[in-house]
Amino acid sequence: MQIIKTVGGTFNLIAREPILATKDYTLQIISKNKNKVILTDTNPSFLSVLFYTTYITTQTFLESSFYTLELTNTTDDTVIFKDMIFCTDQPSKNFKTTSGIYQEHDTGANEYKYYTAPWTIYI
Repeated sequence: MQIIKTVGGTFNLIAREPILATKDYTLQIISKNKNKVILTDTNPSFLSVLFYTTYITTQTFLESSFYTLELTNTTDDTVIFKDMIFCTDQPSKNFKTTSGIYQEHDTGANEYKYYTAPWTIYI
């Protein structure tokens, strides 16, 4: 999962195959809240950095929202990268993406109680 600010930024990608200049690509960002595509870039520009690739966007995002980033090789019609995005302007050290999703409750000691019935022999 990538965390991004509301005014866009840089995405880091490690694609399933090398991104080549001889092929065409389409990058889409899909809003999970609205269930619709908010950005389609049919001519994305990438920067290769050592072992990964970066993509820069100026797209605006909604605070505390989830998105899906999908990169498709349109020449071969294959999805070569997919990732989740979470948007927040809060410092990452103060914000937890799982806050409010799961709460642990103390149910007390996990003790087993065994009851034994008295043995009765009938003849």
